[in-house]
Amino acid sequence: MADFFTPAQVEHLSQSTVRLDLLVEFQFTTGTVRVWNGNTELVAGGKTWKPIYGSGQIDGLSMPTGGTAEAVNFTVSGIPGDNIGLLAKALEESPTVTQRLVTVYLQLFDDDWQTFGAPIGIWWGFMQPPRVNRSQMQDTEGAVQTVTMTAENAFFNRSRPPYGRYTDRDQQKRSPGDKFFQFTPSLLFKTFQYPRW
Repeated sequence: MADFFTPAQVEHLSQSTVRLDLLVEFQFTTGTVRVWNGNTELVAGGKTWKPIYGSGQIDGLSMPTGGTAEAVNFTVSGIPGDNIGLLAKALEESPTVTQRLVTVYLQLFDDDWQTFGAPIGIWWGFMQPPRVNRSQMQDTEGAVQTVTMTAENAFFNRSRPPYGRYTDRDQQKRSPGDKFFQFTPSLLFKTFQYPRW
């Protein structure tokens, strides 16, 4: 533990009350989005983290033992006044989001909820295309749109040979000029009617 945290962080973590939160950095093709579950903008590590007002959830986050591939799910549900456009960005970049980097940081806070030290990187992985769900409308409440993005850790597909993935980038290395895998992301969740009369 002493190799992972600084002495000041170890001392802070040894207190009877520890205040912390998770920060998430999504590296989309068009730019990096940094978010946290708070209600105000947070400046930590010289970067600004946008609030998602408790709308975010992370499932499956753990410290892997050995070289096992594990998936983490990032879920965002109906951000009020989505000024960061996280939902729109995830949907617009669906075809190109595969294998983009996502990093989870641990941020410590002092007794006044001011940042204590720099964010500590605790997990990173590769994003997969998002899944979108919309809840049913109930009484006076509207439907809630939820976007879930799965990310695989560093051991994902490590047993596959080089250029062994079913992506356009790998296909271009195997067979330059073949455009088959350019269209596969657009086929995700698409409905086909067969036969067509």
